[in-house]
Amino acid sequence: MGASLEEKGVSGSYLLRNSEVSLILKSYLERKGVLFLDIREAKSRFNWLSRYVWKVLSADMDEYTKLASEEVEGGILLYVPKGAKVSLPLQACFLISKPRWEQVVHNVVIVGENAEVTLNTFCASTSKSALHVGVTEIYVGRGARVNYVMVHGWREGVEARPRTGVNVDEGGSISMYYINLKPVSLIEMSPLIRLRRESSASLTSILMGLGSSRLEVGSRVELVGERARANVISRSIAKDEARVKMLGKLTSESRGSRGHLECKGLQLSPRAVIEAVPVLVSRNEESELTHEASIGRLSEEALYYLMSKGFTEEEAISMLVRGFIDVGLEDMPHTIKTQISIILNLIAKYGSG
Repeated sequence: MGASLEEKGVSGSYLLRNSEVSLILKSYLERKGVLFLDIREAKSRFNWLSRYVWKVLSADMDEYTKLASEEVEGGILLYVPKGAKVSLPLQACFLISKPRWEQVVHNVVIVGENAEVTLNTFCASTSKSALHVGVTEIYVGRGARVNYVMVHGWREGVEARPRTGVNVDEGGSISMYYINLKPVSLIEMSPLIRLRRESSASLTSILMGLGSSRLEVGSRVELVGERARANVISRSIAKDEARVKMLGKLTSESRGSRGHLECKGLQLSPRAVIEAVPVLVSRNEESELTHEASIGRLSEEALYYLMSKGFTEEEAISMLVRGFIDVGLEDMPHTIKTQISIILNLIAKYGSG
């Protein structure tokens, strides 16, 4: 779930299985001047790429970015030239099938002025013991729009440590939608997004904590330019003995900037733990930052009401969970709304089981 291996409804596909690459391109991408290829090949072919690599993230930020700077097993370069509109999504899949495998990925996404693209990524493992390090750098040009969807479907025993940095130039926008589906040992990620003048970001995270999963997920947004705007939404569901920490930080540097941070958790087990850690930092008196956070359980009144209408308890729970996580889709293009909705339906089913 999350990627179409049949190539239906997509404009290009990249699959990394451990360290082996498969790449399928549609011819019309090349006619538009779009580049979509393995990052190792891209680095060997394009000297200009050095102007972007490790510019929005630091290679020595931590041990995982350092690891990615020294040796990479794969990843993509996606380059969309000025004014190009890619109507169908591109997809990148990162799969681990070998036990005790360390998969190190570096992605670079460059979207030119007034261009538009949607990138759908899916990460999964058939092995119960593995490490995934995924470094992604995204550059959104002036007036450009990027939609970025990331779905994680790991297994217990896997550690995932994505590191993402985004720079959005004047008037550009990015919508990011993240979903975790399955039990996992640890997911630790906190993307950094820098917004320039009159640019915007819409960031949504849907976190499903199952088993003994540890999820530490959030976003850091720096509103650097005047009248930059950010909306950050986190929804978490914790069952069994899962521990979920919702992180979020908005920092305003300029006048007229606006930001809102929302963290809401749904606790479905007495042994589960949810933390919400929203942080607001304002360095300009003409900016406005707000946040709201809440952690609770399902409404018994709503549950009994649905059961009185003939729904089973499992069906009623599933409906309430589905309503709780039904956020952020208004910012996604129609081409991937249906796919995201299917995944949210799965989460609702897991939540009621």
